[in-house]
Amino acid sequence: MVLASDAVPAGDVTKWEWYASQSQKPGNFNKLRFKVCHTSLTTLGDTYANNYDGNTPVQVYYRDPARIEATAYQWFGFDFDTPFAYNGSSNLLFEVWWEGDDNGYAYTYWATKTGRYVYSYIKGTTPYYGYPDKGQVVNYLHYMRITISPSAVGPTSLGRVKALYR
Repeated sequence: MVLASDAVPAGDVTKWEWYASQSQKPGNFNKLRFKVCHTSLTTLGDTYANNYDGNTPVQVYYRDPARIEATAYQWFGFDFDTPFAYNGSSNLLFEVWWEGDDNGYAYTYWATKTGRYVYSYIKGTTPYYGYPDKGQVVNYLHYMRITISPSAVGPTSLGRVKALYR
């Protein structure tokens, strides 16, 4: 989960990235898909559907299989197939799902944050933590980077043009 207070501006989210840690092993992830959803919640619960807060998640990326070859201490990520129109005021849920892999992995750096990450999985035929409907809430947040194409005019600007300066 990314909070609106994390200084994320409104606009079309077009890419999502993570910062890789030391250990990496290239691999293929079957039916890899990403979904994004607005929510008013500030901490996640263990039931995925409840975290949507009445909203519908939008699939923004799908590959079968998807090859992940992360390099330690560098950003790696994915350009979305479909941009997600972020409103700039809600919190964002970002879901990553896949169905099996060839034992590749991409570990990322993380920071301690209360209720910002939920996961579950299936190994062989055994589901863990209530997969696919429920998960385990973990108190950390991956180092992430989001690419957003901002709106030129804000919805409350009454016609004034917003400008971004560097």
